[in-house]
Amino acid sequence: MTRTYRGLALAIAVPLVLVAAAGCSDKGGDDNSASDRPTVEVTAQPQDAQSAQVTAEQVLDNLSGGDWAGAYDLWTDSAKSAIGKDAYIDLVSTCTGLQGDYQVTAVAQPDATTTTIKWTHTPAGTTTSQTGQSTVKYENGAWRFEPDQAALAAYKQNKCP
Repeated sequence: MTRTYRGLALAIAVPLVLVAAAGCSDKGGDDNSASDRPTVEVTAQPQDAQSAQVTAEQVLDNLSGGDWAGAYDLWTDSAKSAIGKDAYIDLVSTCTGLQGDYQVTAVAQPDATTTTIKWTHTPAGTTTSQTGQSTVKYENGAWRFEPDQAALAAYKQNKCP
């Protein structure tokens, strides 16, 4: 009876091994060969104030240029939970005061996962600057922008900040 089980095990295992080996063989010249695909290595951003500032500047540049989707994509998860991407884009495309020149004026990093960014904004068509402050948080290996609470509250009410 032992031989029957060994024979059955071999009858199942050998074809499986052969099929697996055939699937791994080099097909020579096949366009789907893994050897011609680029290797992508995912790395986390450094947890420093300079990297956080770069993220903030990307968001502010996106706002300045009217790239609402690009700005939204760099938000924190909690900010994204306040308003959906499509609703945000529809709303802020009507907020004429968001475009203009932004300048980061100060950066402070109270801890390894939080950076405070102070900025000035001169809306397009004006010469009067406004000041503001935003937080950039480290989430899942990347810095993410969090709009201030007043702006998020306005977005929730479908109003321009």
